[in-house]
Amino acid sequence: MTERHNGSSLARYYWERARKNRLAVAGLVFIIFLILMGLIGPFFTANPTAVNFEEKNRPPVGFAIEESVYDFETQQLVTKTIIGTAKHPLGTDNKGRDLLAMIVSGTRVSLMVGLFATGIAVALGTLIGVTSAYFGGLVDHVVMRFTDIMMTFPFFLIFVLIIFIFGPSLLIIVVVIGLTGWTGTARLIRSETLSLRTREFIMAAKALGASDKRIILTHLVPNVVSLIIVIATLSIPGVILAEAALSFIGLGDPLVTSWGMVLRAGQQNLGTAWWVAIAPGIMLFFTVLAFNFMGDGLRDAFDPRSAV
Repeated sequence: MTERHNGSSLARYYWERARKNRLAVAGLVFIIFLILMGLIGPFFTANPTAVNFEEKNRPPVGFAIEESVYDFETQQLVTKTIIGTAKHPLGTDNKGRDLLAMIVSGTRVSLMVGLFATGIAVALGTLIGVTSAYFGGLVDHVVMRFTDIMMTFPFFLIFVLIIFIFGPSLLIIVVVIGLTGWTGTARLIRSETLSLRTREFIMAAKALGASDKRIILTHLVPNVVSLIIVIATLSIPGVILAEAALSFIGLGDPLVTSWGMVLRAGQQNLGTAWWVAIAPGIMLFFTVLAFNFMGDGLRDAFDPRSAV
């Protein structure tokens, strides 16, 4: 009961520090909005892959555009006005797909890729960093040199090669990003663990005969949780952008509708449907900004030297 009370008090203390950062709170609110959009949005939007050429290039509600079409009866170009309707609040693309439904689908894809790929990378980086720092010596030297080698690899070329071999799959993208994005986490966790392994509670655990596994999992990892949370929060935007970039250049999963895919479709039709590229671009911008703001707020909240 006491440990639970202390844990809740500590969490409340960090929350009180974090909430003083208005940008961090704003970022958290937007992230909650994204989560709710991804969870309940599909129940209120159309099928993002449904094609309807009769509704193609319809602008957002409140906008109107003029489009020149060829009239086969008069054999002349006729200008007609296309008006945005509430049926498609954000408009449609050149295939008549509802842009709002595509944005909602892209939200789910971006959040899933960001969370799962970052989870793999952070978990692997934490394990490698803590193990390397705890054992030190030859183990630390070999692991850090391997980390240095991994950091020199051109990961984009690795992505292209793996996707070329296994095909464009969302699962492959998540796994590849996760298995190649752990190096920065490992270095940061190692630095923190180096200062922890000489603390009195670690020396006491060794004196009492605790195993290396128990010391790592019970004493070291819990003491770097705050750093892990900050690293994960700041890493998610980069992962989301990486997936969007792969989809934008045509290396994403063609079976899912992501923001990068919508951006690609919009970029190909900027002259006729400018809104298609703007909507996912705005979502990417604010999503990256929100996670960065929240990450900065958490970093300041967990840092006792920071005057929040």
